[in-house]
Amino acid sequence: MAVPVSSFDDEDKEVTATITQSPGSHSQDIEDGSILPRESSSIKRDLKGRHINMIAIAGMIGTGLFLASGKVIVTAGPVGALLAYFFMGLITSGVSFTTGEISSFMPLSGGFVRHATRFVEPALGAALGWNFWYSLCVTAPAELSAAATLVQFWRPDINPAVWLSVFIVCIVVINFAGARLYGESEVVFASIKILLILGLIIAGIVVDLGGGPDHDRLGFRYWKNPGAFNTFLVDGNTGRFLAFWSTLVSAAFSYNNIQVVSLAGAETINPRKIIPQAVKKTFYRVIIFYVISIFVVGIIVPSNDASLKISSGTAAESPFVIAFQRAGISALPSIINAVVCTSAVSSGSACIFLASRTLYGLSDEGQAPKIFMRCNRFGTPYVAVAASLALTPIVYMSVSTNASVVFGWFVNITTVSGLISWAAIEITYLRFYYAMEAQNYSRDELPYKSAFQPYTAWATGFILIVIIFFSGFYVFFPGQWNISSFLSTYINIPIFLGLYIFFKFYMKSKIIPLDEINLADEFDLIRLEKTAIVEEELEKANRSFWLRLYHKIF
Repeated sequence: MAVPVSSFDDEDKEVTATITQSPGSHSQDIEDGSILPRESSSIKRDLKGRHINMIAIAGMIGTGLFLASGKVIVTAGPVGALLAYFFMGLITSGVSFTTGEISSFMPLSGGFVRHATRFVEPALGAALGWNFWYSLCVTAPAELSAAATLVQFWRPDINPAVWLSVFIVCIVVINFAGARLYGESEVVFASIKILLILGLIIAGIVVDLGGGPDHDRLGFRYWKNPGAFNTFLVDGNTGRFLAFWSTLVSAAFSYNNIQVVSLAGAETINPRKIIPQAVKKTFYRVIIFYVISIFVVGIIVPSNDASLKISSGTAAESPFVIAFQRAGISALPSIINAVVCTSAVSSGSACIFLASRTLYGLSDEGQAPKIFMRCNRFGTPYVAVAASLALTPIVYMSVSTNASVVFGWFVNITTVSGLISWAAIEITYLRFYYAMEAQNYSRDELPYKSAFQPYTAWATGFILIVIIFFSGFYVFFPGQWNISSFLSTYINIPIFLGLYIFFKFYMKSKIIPLDEINLADEFDLIRLEKTAIVEEELEKANRSFWLRLYHKIF
């Protein structure tokens, strides 16, 4: 039968075509830009290219870059911190590229969680999804807590619970109103972050070259004294390596939420084109926004500066603020504080968005109750959003001094969850890669083909697993044992393994043989899309000049 198809040459230009769908082929939706597997519910494809590109940026940039980068420099020194961020930037890029290849091939709500179900086994997808959902639900209150603390920089006389309530209302409105409003909000937040980072980089270079009010030319003075590298636990080169290694986890979580593009795939217009465009730019974003920022910080503030060791929770602990105040620029703290505050709210909103889509994906795979698939008229899975917001009130624990300790411990036990998710993405990709090989599919047929595969996935996955198991190495050194630090570092590993074992037996799950992984349906859809595009181009070539002009304008 004849099926009309829509495809997009760019974000705003729609072309139409007609294809023939053979009888008995699997059900499908023909939606804005591509022929995609039918979701079981009514999520809408409202995210455009600019949304996905800015979401990818905003999802990566949080309070860590603005505030926590100073602690990394204190631990590893300016060059050690620079190397740590660059190294983790390469790992992040590897995760992004593999995620992009799978997500453009099979764009689903729930992203990498459902890919693990389809390409490895259901138990892994279920364990990964519930673990990731829980960690996001706890991370969101943490971001809100940071935002409330930042606001107290201006109004310490107002109880932070007031600001927390305001931020929660904002996040509730954004997440219930639909993907398009979320996308537009992230465009605004991301634009503000980008402008601040670029401004800080330029201002930092100016200060370093002596352009500040004090006209003191710093150059690479602080790389010589107190030094380019710091040591950790022991002296010498071993201590320098341990300092570098101990900062990898901090650097990794500055790059958190890189998988947002995968989770938003089912709500993206023309995902087979837009997702690859977004992930291809990841490496350059890492270099510009992180590596260059850390480089600039390392040349304008010494690693032994006492102000870097103060945990105020406000912009006062930002290495940029410290450097600019020393140079005689006094207006920067308030500006940076305002942007970091919006970053915290943006990150909290992103966590709820990702958590709800993860829960929706679990429900669609039969790994969570079907009620989580109910959508409102905006195409928002409102039950999943409500469930993801259920843990948000625990942020009020941070108002009390004693409760804040418990709240902080709660947050810390989720810190390894992101790295576990990244490692699972690489395992899933390798299964996808070798399934294609076993079933004689060429990677040239893919919408996006990432470079140096499967070596990128093997190297990235191996390094991530090593980091996960050795992230808390310091607690095993003589005199360093701390039960709280040990648990906050490693408790997420047995939690994840426990979930996996539970679902393994509960679902009677088995690893899917490579030759039984269903790739054929998706490749059929990709070929149909290509046929539609070719037929549309032929139709356009046969149109009269005036008809082509009409279609171009309207």
